Amino acid sequence: MKGRCYFIHGVLCSKSKHINKQIRIALLVLFSGLAYFSSLAQEEYNPYSTSFSATAIDGKLYLSWKTRAGFTCQDIHIEVSRDSISGFERRGTYYGICGDTSERYYSYVLDNPILNALNYVKLELGNIGYSNTISVVVVKAIQEVFVVPHPVESNSILHFKNKEKASYVLKMYNALGQVILTTETNDEEIDIGRYSLPQGLVYYDLYTERKKGYRGKLLVKH
Repeated sequence: MKGRCYFIHGVLCSKSKHINKQIRIALLVLFSGLAYFSSLAQEEYNPYSTSFSATAIDGKLYLSWKTRAGFTCQDIHIEVSRDSISGFERRGTYYGICGDTSERYYSYVLDNPILNALNYVKLELGNIGYSNTISVVVVKAIQEVFVVPHPVESNSILHFKNKEKASYVLKMYNALGQVILTTETNDEEIDIGRYSLPQGLVYYDLYTERKKGYRGKLLVKH
């Protein structure tokens, strides 16, 4: 089912000032060609699911959360709605894994959120109930390189387009311009969260032998 747009003949039709503000931001970013939004959490809390967050990039939702994995023999369903109260639809499933009794991080890419609108997202945890509800604006645009979650944490992955499976070199620098990391891959992602990066801003070059590449900066937190 396609999501309804909140923008009709130049008028925002949301009843909530909070939604109006986020949709105005989404439209501004849509027209400027960017698409990177992080989630805002609501007040609900479930001790079995913590650190639930979502980042919207180029029409997809990159979800991450931490659970008490002992109950994950049950499937975890991702539900999405255009408001925070009703109309939630199941749009994805993370299939259960049994046997792990410790807390751990999980991630999931939702390919079919409601485009160019504010999405409310929550996890259905089987008999445990639901996670807290988070909200994020999803805009369909183009983003070549992105990191989820960002700011960089221990589970952060750097994603980029590499359909040709070319050999890419990633170099990262501190604020003084000193090289702090060099790694190479033929994949479309690099697990940068496993490296010991300094807190604060770091800079990167991602390139191939043909000099095709990207340059940017990331924020690292501990």
